[in-house]
Amino acid sequence: MQTITLPSKCDRAAASALFPELCDALGAQPLTVDAAEVDRIGQAMLQLLVSAGRTDGGITLTNPSEAFTAAVRLAGLDAILIEEASR
Repeated sequence: MQTITLPSKCDRAAASALFPELCDALGAQPLTVDAAEVDRIGQAMLQLLVSAGRTDGGITLTNPSEAFTAAVRLAGLDAILIEEASR
């Protein structure tokens, strides 16, 4: 299974840079997304992860940092990104 590691600064530029790699990696099986290094995450990256999570295979989040988890909860996306992705 392929793993994509999120950068520490997940801003719009990082989301744009990650988009092609994410598109290529998504498939019938869940894609593992490692969020251990995330210090800051913006709306663009959150939107990208929600979209990826809603594909056929979806995503599996591993090692979410405290900053990642706090931002996801603040955005009200914990049920989508944390709970669904960990199933």
